[in-house]
Amino acid sequence: MKSERRVRLIAASREVRVSAESGSEVLRYPGISVVRVGDGQPTEETWVPLGASPSFADDETVIAALRAAVQWRLACA
Repeated sequence: MKSERRVRLIAASREVRVSAESGSEVLRYPGISVVRVGDGQPTEETWVPLGASPSFADDETVIAALRAAVQWRLACA
């Protein structure tokens, strides 16, 4: 019996708390989570940040993450 594999794309943001003399500040970074799910359970997650002005390198990073996840998904077919 082969396992069932799925790929989920989730618009998400990450938060980082930065300490400063005046207290702390929370910085939020928007991005996409590429989640690999095997037999209903997440097995791996890649978070790719998305800025307001994405570069060519940012685009290539998203494409590479999606390609790797889809190839993983198709490997069980």
